[in-house]
Amino acid sequence: MGLTWLAFLWGVAEASLFFVVPDVPVSLIALACGGRAGLRAAIAAAAGAVVGGTALAVFASHAPQTALAMVDAVPAISPAMIARLQAMMAGTDSAAGLAGVMILASLTGIPYKIAAASAPGLSVPIWELALLTPLVRLPRFVALAGAGAILHRLTPAMPGWMQPLRVRLLLAALGWSAFYVNYWMHTGG
Repeated sequence: MGLTWLAFLWGVAEASLFFVVPDVPVSLIALACGGRAGLRAAIAAAAGAVVGGTALAVFASHAPQTALAMVDAVPAISPAMIARLQAMMAGTDSAAGLAGVMILASLTGIPYKIAAASAPGLSVPIWELALLTPLVRLPRFVALAGAGAILHRLTPAMPGWMQPLRVRLLLAALGWSAFYVNYWMHTGG
């Protein structure tokens, strides 16, 4: 239960101002504890993203410039990235179009928190953002939980030195570190 709460709180934090995606704890939980725990973590992280993103959007509806400045201060987020996503969001005329933009952004390294902070200024209803959030966040979280669960199940087939949990978690941490080094090198963070 504690790991599920961790994933939820991580989802809240990352949807607002934290810079490490919930994919990290979700995949590590699945790697350490298996598919069911990973799926619970993925759902909890998506629920946390709803809470964090909605809170940020409500704040942005009252203080739009401050909200965007706070998001711009997050590592690896730039004014150009914010402008790009805002232009993509402004070019949509339906919830389905907005969902498509948010999914594309999610898969191309544009943080969700930009959409949450930008939504009120682009006349996207906060309730719409809240309803779309799990639809655009959950698939990626579930995919990474699945990857972690597969590695968890393959453990008996791994060489002996890779079987201890601490070794698998260390290798996963190194993988995520390499991911973030690459991401920050390409986004200027």
